[in-house]
Amino acid sequence: MREPKRKAGRPRGTALNGRVRYLTDQELQTFLKAAGRAGRKWDAFWSLTYFFAMRAGETAALKVSDLDLASHQVTVRAEKGGTSRVYDLPEQIERKLKAWLKERAENPDHEENEFLFPSRVSPRSGHLTNESAWRAFQRTAKKAGLAGPHSPHDLRHTRASQMVQAGDTIVQVARWLRQKRVSSAERYLSDLNSASHEKAMAERAAKFIGGGR
Repeated sequence: MREPKRKAGRPRGTALNGRVRYLTDQELQTFLKAAGRAGRKWDAFWSLTYFFAMRAGETAALKVSDLDLASHQVTVRAEKGGTSRVYDLPEQIERKLKAWLKERAENPDHEENEFLFPSRVSPRSGHLTNESAWRAFQRTAKKAGLAGPHSPHDLRHTRASQMVQAGDTIVQVARWLRQKRVSSAERYLSDLNSASHEKAMAERAAKFIGGGR
């Protein structure tokens, strides 16, 4: 059982105003810090969403059984006809998950709920909805001081663009994003602003140059 759907004024689809949006490194860092201050649930939720380039609905639908902490892995079940896959959990995210699981276990209403992130409206059986995630994202973005309209999907685009900038192939990006067709990931090449890409590459390259003023 999921939370009852409410009418919400959130944009639909993967982009706002007809274009894909990304967070800069500084914006991302500020957002994730704000998420950490929002509590253990949202700290774990947004860290997972960003790192594994998940849609908010995929994160919300995670079950406790999708976590295998003994093997340090998580299973992500793709939406929109994508390919589900198993990922290794970084130590940093595993710590956040353990902290949230400990807090989650202290709520008796969550005892029989199979979902990792229980619904506030239906805590015994439901999971967070996209609308709930949207509102939480907007609250955190506001506290982080992010300028302009943003959506949870920006975290997915940001992760993909970082992979492209780091030199990963489109095949690798598509696999990480659980996309069946490689062509679906090509947008991250065409949509990535060339000016910001060149600036980022220049800044990273400059780190390897010794000396300085």
